[in-house]
Amino acid sequence: MTKAIYHTGIVLLIILAAGVLWKTYTDAKVQTTLQFFPFHADAKFNETNTSLTLKEPDKDKDKYEVILNVSSVLDRKAYLRQDMSLLFQNGRLVDLLKSWKRDTSSMDQTLTIEGHESSLFEAVTIHYAEIHEDDNPKSTYKTTDATQYVISSRFGPIKSFQTPENEEQKDWAFTLKSVANSRLTKVLDRYIDKTQIDLSDYTVMPITQLTDKKDELLAEYEDEEQRAIIEKLWEALYSIYVTGIKKQDGTIIDPIDSTIPLILREKQSSRLILLIQDKTGNLHEFYQQLPS
Repeated sequence: MTKAIYHTGIVLLIILAAGVLWKTYTDAKVQTTLQFFPFHADAKFNETNTSLTLKEPDKDKDKYEVILNVSSVLDRKAYLRQDMSLLFQNGRLVDLLKSWKRDTSSMDQTLTIEGHESSLFEAVTIHYAEIHEDDNPKSTYKTTDATQYVISSRFGPIKSFQTPENEEQKDWAFTLKSVANSRLTKVLDRYIDKTQIDLSDYTVMPITQLTDKKDELLAEYEDEEQRAIIEKLWEALYSIYVTGIKKQDGTIIDPIDSTIPLILREKQSSRLILLIQDKTGNLHEFYQQLPS
């Protein structure tokens, strides 16, 4: 694995124990956490969706709008339903969705953002349900993701695609991926210079690729163990990223404009590393202990 590894998605993922997207009520104040409970083996999501679409741009204008839609339907009413989605543009967090509902089975959210330049948009979502039966809370989840390439060029109309289908689209996809990869590779290079690790000993991937490549990261774990590890990872991500990046001195930095969190694991290591560069350029690393 080389420093150019992020061409397949390099982002160090740092894991801390946290709690699932969960609401605790105290008088008029509502605090949000993320806490997983024992897995509900019977509850299923009938529908889950994360989609990115380009709104029809106005003629003769150099700006455009991308619409993120996130929805899900559980097969039963849940005590708490929540969908949380992270939206990245060219390797940086540009916006997020995090809404919850009580005593419902379904969620449906939409977010619109404005863009000007050619961009690679990536979204990753966790669909979560907390189910109470006989005073025994359990939970379940599913993840979905989406990718959208938007081409804004003075030589033609604004257009978009999800999967490149011709040579022109393949060229644009390579160019836009390279922009995001270069940004994340620089973050990784800084971390290597700081820690002097040998990258060839590590598996590295961005959070946006975890759903498809979890077996590569956690090869020796069974499905149930992988699920528990990923639950803890999302709990951590919510705690130390979504609600603000926590510095050692206790200061909290808005995660917007920070890099895609990278997950890094040394071969056969019993921990994961989550690496993030905030909008001021500072690196943050967090750790999650894996089952022995």
